[in-house]
Amino acid sequence: MKVAKHITVLLCDDIRMEADNKISLMGLYQDDLIVDEVPQILPSLAFMIVFEEPKRQFDKVELIIKAPKSEPDIVIFDSPPEGYSKDEDIKMLFKLAPFRIKAEGKVKLQIRFPDSKKAITLHTFNIIDREALD
Repeated sequence: MKVAKHITVLLCDDIRMEADNKISLMGLYQDDLIVDEVPQILPSLAFMIVFEEPKRQFDKVELIIKAPKSEPDIVIFDSPPEGYSKDEDIKMLFKLAPFRIKAEGKVKLQIRFPDSKKAITLHTFNIIDREALD
């Protein structure tokens, strides 16, 4: 099922809503999440998902984060009371605080609609244990 014409997922340390409807992204990851020790607890891990030209309405949706050797984190989003206009891109911002890293491996970010039993994978990235460069 095609959810949108294009989906962009940004992964960062923190997201903040600023004055004048600005969004600040701090500590933007380029590809994978590299840590200098596993296990580890990050103060937070934040995601911004943009659905460009959505193909369906979003009344309620589950976001599922599956990390190695961890129970999935599930975040439920309800659409705004006023809904979305047909031509409007949809932005979803969320933060897991803290984010517990138990093992290296692939992390999946998935979405599931109430009328579907199967989740759709939107984005994957790897957690990599590597010593920091000085």
